[in-house]
Formats: sequence, C-alpha cells, structure tokens
Amino acid sequence: MRPLMRLPGVRPLALACAGLALVTCGLVLAQWSLVARIVNGIFLGRQAPAVLTSAFVALALVWLVRSALVGVRDVIAARAAAHVKREVRGRLLAHLLSLGPLYAAGQRAGELTELVVEGAERLEGFVGRFVPGSVFAAVLPPLLALTVLFLDPLSGLILLFTGPVIVVLLWLVGTMADQAAKAQWLTLGRLSASFVDTLRGLPTLVVFGRDRERLAALRGADEAYRRVTLGVLRTAFLSGFVLEFGATLSTALVAVTVGVRLFEGALPFERAFLVLLLAPEFFAPLRALGADHHASLEARAAGERMFAVLNEEAPGQGGLPVPEGPLRIEFRDVTLQYGERTALRDVSLTLPPGSRLLLVGESGAGKTSVARLLLGFAVPTSGEVRVNGVSLADLDPAAWRERIAYVPERPYLFPGTVRENIRLGRPDATDDEVVEAARAADAHTFISGLAHRYDTEVGAEGARLSGGERLRLALARAFLRDAEVLILDEPTSQLDAGSEEQVRAALERLGQGRTVLTISHRAALHRGHDQVIELEGGRVREPVGEWA
Repeated sequence: MRPLMRLPGVRPLALACAGLALVTCGLVLAQWSLVARIVNGIFLGRQAPAVLTSAFVALALVWLVRSALVGVRDVIAARAAAHVKREVRGRLLAHLLSLGPLYAAGQRAGELTELVVEGAERLEGFVGRFVPGSVFAAVLPPLLALTVLFLDPLSGLILLFTGPVIVVLLWLVGTMADQAAKAQWLTLGRLSASFVDTLRGLPTLVVFGRDRERLAALRGADEAYRRVTLGVLRTAFLSGFVLEFGATLSTALVAVTVGVRLFEGALPFERAFLVLLLAPEFFAPLRALGADHHASLEARAAGERMFAVLNEEAPGQGGLPVPEGPLRIEFRDVTLQYGERTALRDVSLTLPPGSRLLLVGESGAGKTSVARLLLGFAVPTSGEVRVNGVSLADLDPAAWRERIAYVPERPYLFPGTVRENIRLGRPDATDDEVVEAARAADAHTFISGLAHRYDTEVGAEGARLSGGERLRLALARAFLRDAEVLILDEPTSQLDAGSEEQVRAALERLGQGRTVLTISHRAALHRGHDQVIELEGGRVREPVGEWA
C-alpha cells in the first residue's frame, strides 16, 4: 500500500480529505444533536416553537453544508484520480521508451498494453474512492467514539472495542484477498497477451489449421480468468459480510444497553437518542471503506507490476552532450551478455569519421548486438564504446540518437499517411523536404502512383505496401534525418533483384559523407566499404578485410 501512497497527488488528496473529515465530524455532531433536540422538544414538549423553528433552520443549513462537502470530496477525488492516471500512464510510457526495444522484445506486447491502459485505470478506484474512504475511516470513527464516550461511557467503550475488532477482521480478510487479486491481474495480463499473439499470428494459425486449437486455448484462459475473478468476488463478499455483521451487532448492543438505562431513568432521552443516532455514523465510514476495499486490491496488484517496470534500470542514461566535431566511434574489448548468454566477447573495432564498415556473419554471430550497443539500446557488460574519447554510456541518449539514422531489416510503418511516416525522421520538415527525401530514396515514383500520393494511408505496419516500398520509405526517413552516423541492418535481405538494385543505389547516395555501419549475412556486399569485419560466435574473426 505504501508505494501506492507515493503516487503523485495522493498525499495532497489525503491531507485535503483529512481536513474535510474534521469538518464533517463537526457537522455530523451538529446535525444529530439538532435532530435529538427537535425530537425531544416535539415529543416531550420541552422546547418553545420559536426554538424548534430555529433548530429546523439550523438543521437544514447543516444538512446542505454536509451534502456540499460530500460533493466537494467527490470532485477533488475524481480530479486527483484523473491526474494520477495521466501521470502514471505517462511515466510508464516514458520509462518503457527509455528501456528501449531490447526490454520490450523480452515482454509480451499484450501484457504491456494491459499494464499501461487497464493498469492505470485500476488506480482510479484506489485514488478516487479508497484513499478518501480510508482517511474518513481513520478520522471520523475515533472522534465520534470519543464523543459517545463523553455522552455515555458504556456505549463509548462498546464502540471503542468493536471498531478495532472489525478493522482487524477486515485486514485478515484483505490479506487473503490480496493474493487472489494478484492472481487475477496476472491472469488478465496473460489473457490479453494471448489474444494479441493470436491476432498477430492469425494467418499462420489458419494456414496450418491450428485456429480452432488456438480458440480453445483462449477459451481456457478466459475460463481461468473467470474462476480467479469469482474467487476475488467471494472474498469481497466475505469482507462485506464480516463488516455488516459486526456493525449491526455492535449497533444493536449499543441500542440494548441505552434502551435499558433509558427505561430505568439512568439516561435522559435527548442524550440517549443522540447516542443511538451517532452509533450508525461511527460505522458508516468503515462500511464505505469495506465496499471500496476491492478497488484497493485491484490497484495494489496492478501497482506492483507497474513499480516493477518503473524500477527497471534504463541503459545509457548519461547526461553529457555529444562531443563536437566529426564522430570517431570505438569499441574497446566489448563484451555483452543477455542474461547468461554471451552475445559479444572482447570485440574491438573502430569507425573513423566518414568511414564505411561492413559487419558480416551468420545469424546469432552478434551483428545486431553491435547495432544495439551503438544505438544505446544496451550497455556493455564489460569494455566500453567511446565516441571521440567519451564513453557512450555517459552521453545523453536522446542527443546521441539525434546524430544517428537507423534503417532496420524490417522497417516499421505506423498507421497514418506516407508523409507522416517519412516525417518521423524529422518532424519539423517541410513538405518540400519530405518530397526531396523521397526522391533521394527512389521512392517518389511509386508514391506518385498511389491513390492519394503522399497523403495515402499505409495501413497497420505498412500492410498496403510491398517490402521494397516499405524499405524505401525507411530510407527516405534516413535521408530526411540527415544524420552523421548511419546504421543499416540487412538492408536488402528481403528484396527481389530489381528492388535490391534500386535500394543499393539509394544506399550509395545516402552513405556519401557519413559514417556507415552495414550489417549483412553476405560479404559480397563489400563494394563501397572501407573495411569488412566478420563476427563468429560473438568474436571478431581474423583476418579483417579492407577495401579502399
């Protein structure tokens, strides 16, 4: 619960609710004191009509103010909940971006989506209902019990004894429900991830005739979520029963003791009636807290996963500016491990300013790991990557990436227009600059043939374009970025001969005057490169080829 209380805006909300609870306590006492006085005056005839009229007016004012305070509390809580959701969702997204694609690749997309979208929503019940309810439950009952203790010591002792007992019972039931709520959240995350995986792999499932089998697995996951949810609800109903039973029994006990002494003449009517009116008010905040306890369990389960993500250390979070001048990049005895697997071992290489390096090797040799290190998506386990003599880990990652253009093997195109996808390279680029970049990437011709030219929607992941067209849009992004360092990851591996020739010509133009790192399975692409380095098993294999 403590990590959730550290969420932005929760403590100010708790302080505001504490102040409202103190005012509400005074209004509760005033309201029921007036009711007791009015009833006593009407039925026992001890008050003048003018006094009763004044009491009715005062009661109406107190009731209006108390109702207004309830509205104020709800508005404050709703605004705080909206603020917390926005802040937490923003922090999660920002931190996931700083963790980089290497972290995201190790997670299931559906679970992360569920965490960012639904997990933040689960905080609304905690902030909007449970926090105000817990503050009111901590302030109102003790003050009301002390008031009753002053009015009637025996009734006050009953409330002071039964109140903590009910709270302890609620805590015990809540402890049982906590594990069930965590299991519910994990099951929901798995269900969401399975659904996303099914959608992504739907063509494969249909082709191999496994769609019905996958549907059965999804139904099984849905049934598991239903069972876990019912378990959480059963625990919630149990906590509600414990609370209602304890509150009803305690109120009845107070009523019996007060009634006996009233009958015996040991208590005046007005005081006895006031005690009976205050007893339900004593348990009202506890009842409300019990009703909202389920929201806190859901928020705690989601929050635990959120804080686990937020506590992940992001790679390369230095703050130094990128050194001025032409960039010289050096790998010095770099070793990189993913868990227990070693991807690179004692790799040393140099990219002088304006040079072109071709990195070749079989799949799993460590080529992509070199690109990840250079992009700042990973940090060396040992050794160092240096830029003009400064450790890359000490540089501001955002500033460093502004000096880099990256063309992956399978470029990702976002839903939107051709123009919007090219403009990712430089968001402030003009339309003329976008067209110029497309011409340089040999993409303008096919774009001009599209239905709406640069305003054509490309579809999810560029589904409406061919592989060569998607790659040329990625090259147009790189041209538009006009960065000093260019990283090309298998730029022609997915292309036919005709498209490959067009892309090679565009790559040749793009690499002019830049430092280029090209990753490929084929050493035959050595033309135009200053040096070729082959990786094998994460090590640099000798000899190193050099071409002028």
